[in-house]
Amino acid sequence: MAPSSRGAPPAPFFTSGGDAASADVGTGRRLILISHHFPPGQSVGALRWQMMARYAAERGWGLDVVTLDPASHREGVDLSRLDELPPGVRVYTVPLVRSRVEGMVNRTWRIVRRLRDVASRGRRRQPASLAAPADEAPRRAAPAYMSRGELMGKRFEPRDLLRTYFAWVEVDLTRRWAHAAADVATRIARRGVHRAVVTSGPPHMTHEGGRLVATRTGLAFVMDLRDPWSLSERLPEFVASKYWYRTAARYERRALRRASLVVSNTEAAARALRARHPDAAERIITVMNGCDEEPMPRRTADGRLPFVIAYAGTIYLDRDPRLLFRAAARVVRDLALTPADLQFRFMGQNEGYDVVAVAREEGLGDGFVLQSEPRPRRDALRFLADAALLVSLPQDSEMAIPAKVFDYAQFDAWVLALVERESATGVLLDGSGADVVAPKDVDTMEGVLRTHLAQYRRGERPRALNAEGRFSRRTQADVLLNALDRITR
Repeated sequence: MAPSSRGAPPAPFFTSGGDAASADVGTGRRLILISHHFPPGQSVGALRWQMMARYAAERGWGLDVVTLDPASHREGVDLSRLDELPPGVRVYTVPLVRSRVEGMVNRTWRIVRRLRDVASRGRRRQPASLAAPADEAPRRAAPAYMSRGELMGKRFEPRDLLRTYFAWVEVDLTRRWAHAAADVATRIARRGVHRAVVTSGPPHMTHEGGRLVATRTGLAFVMDLRDPWSLSERLPEFVASKYWYRTAARYERRALRRASLVVSNTEAAARALRARHPDAAERIITVMNGCDEEPMPRRTADGRLPFVIAYAGTIYLDRDPRLLFRAAARVVRDLALTPADLQFRFMGQNEGYDVVAVAREEGLGDGFVLQSEPRPRRDALRFLADAALLVSLPQDSEMAIPAKVFDYAQFDAWVLALVERESATGVLLDGSGADVVAPKDVDTMEGVLRTHLAQYRRGERPRALNAEGRFSRRTQADVLLNALDRITR
């Protein structure tokens, strides 16, 4: 392993606990992590390894992270999250660089859009009918998702050509980033100090970067799949194409052949991956997300609050609160409630979905539903602290567990999960005290709301689902770190 073969190591963007010298890698053992999502990025995907870094440090692992440049983050950055990292973590950043072909198409689209605007002047401007990951490219007013089954069973239509193009753009963009990240990681790697390269996706092309580093350096390679790759149950509509799945399958096979350890974040996803890759089955383990050992914000005095039903996260088509609003409207009508008695509060992006308007359509008038913009994690936790009931909205990914469920489990609040009991989330919450309700079962939703509203009015309060440590991230981290010890010994 000769890091100098690709140039001297770059200077880190950030070193926790001091300057770069304080994280000298001359002693100890270290990991290289390649992940788009890591602080200062504030997406939910950044949380897994931000927290995992703490437990790795306790076990004597240092961490060198290659992540997305802050200027390339769409979700924004939260520099305060860097201060939460354990000492000795070094963060290196790599920007996204778009291809010339994509730039040419975007410029062409801007011209077409201007011409269309001129032609439609005087008429109501219609939303763009296209969508793409590039900021300049066309987008849908309300992004949609397409299931794998729906995609594979449909007939060809002209829009499939556009989806294939945008899938190519996404794959090409993340592949080129992975190659650049692999170059940085190779320059960082030091013989006898770094023991493994870990990749965390999505975006899953990150794993191609880890495969390259492992091949160049001989390091053990650990693939951490926060969501399924070729087995993804749904895709954003604008990239939903057979090309995307074929490419995912090809790169997934290459990465698994090289990987020393493959990590899924639910057992359902791990079982599906073992069935797809039986030759790698013994190297596939499950490491879920979990609840972190951090103080939770205190609730505002109950006497000032209505019965607050809260949700923190993005709202889009498959995470639809419409039927929950319908159930709540029945309770509001029957009990003659006002917003001073019951209130929905949402925090997060609203991708073309107007929750206030939808609530009004279902019979909840002004004041019953409040919407606020996304905020940094600390603010989101304070937002959740005032809820009497925390809700996890439906999703069409049965193998995934929303990370917010583990945040919810740390608050003294009732938790309502709108999922099927056989889903990964339903299995996780079985016997925990959470209310698990099928996404279309409006009658049961109504019953849950009535029951907990009555309890709240009587002054009853629940205990946090994780009060006994049932969902501890430390326990999950031990599974991963024990496996790391085995493959790097």
